[in-house]
Amino acid sequence: MLQLDSLTDHDLPPIKPAVLRLWQLLGSRNATLAEIAEAMSAEPVLCARIMATANSPMYRGVEKVTSPLKALVRLGLQEVRGIVYYLSLTQSFAETTLPKGFALRKLWKHSLTTAYLCQYIPVYFPHLFPLIDEERESAYITGLLHDIGYLIMAKLAPDAFAELMTTWITAEESPLDAEERLFGMTHPVVSAKALKLWGFAKDIQLAVYGHHRLVRDDALGLIFLLKLADYLATESGAVFNSAISLFQKRATIPEQYFSVDFGPVLQEVTLKTDALLSQMH
Repeated sequence: MLQLDSLTDHDLPPIKPAVLRLWQLLGSRNATLAEIAEAMSAEPVLCARIMATANSPMYRGVEKVTSPLKALVRLGLQEVRGIVYYLSLTQSFAETTLPKGFALRKLWKHSLTTAYLCQYIPVYFPHLFPLIDEERESAYITGLLHDIGYLIMAKLAPDAFAELMTTWITAEESPLDAEERLFGMTHPVVSAKALKLWGFAKDIQLAVYGHHRLVRDDALGLIFLLKLADYLATESGAVFNSAISLFQKRATIPEQYFSVDFGPVLQEVTLKTDALLSQMH
């Protein structure tokens, strides 16, 4: 059984120093485009994938992008931030030995769809989520990493995770109860711990920690944004763990958030998710 208090950054897949430096610059309001482009160049594989994305049909311009700086200008910092987080994390977990049947691509598709929904729902529907600048900037990574606990649990205790996946099929106990029994904690708790160890903001940790919990209506707006994005991603077919039903997810979301048509934002998100998934090898 995992012991939450004993988890350290050594238990997490290592993030290269060059990538951590890039994360820090992308999260800084004082970093220049030239500094970010230089940091991108220090990680050639990641840089090549970002440039390939900038030249993909989704973003292609009149001229081909031939430098990191041009890729930054074309994509924009918000878009590059999301791409860097996704590609660097998939690279870090690529060598992880996972239990047979662990649907890694499904996990990333669900996480990416949730991340893009977290990013775009406040843009399409600002009246639903009047977030402050810091919350808007945190929304993507909150969605991308809300289920990262599954990967960490599978990495640290593959046999227990294989048993957990069996309970998803037999449905003899609730998924979160099974996690508590097998690991002593649930995947949102592990995800929040990883975010803390990686140095992400407290609001992001709280939103991830609470995304399956029933919380007060006046709770952090980022929590409800994540809950809604997680629900819509699942409803759209981007599912990792189907044992946690749509009904269970919707039951913790106030009905006021379902007063609009999410079709247009889902269409845009689906296109962007498929484009980034194509960069996963």
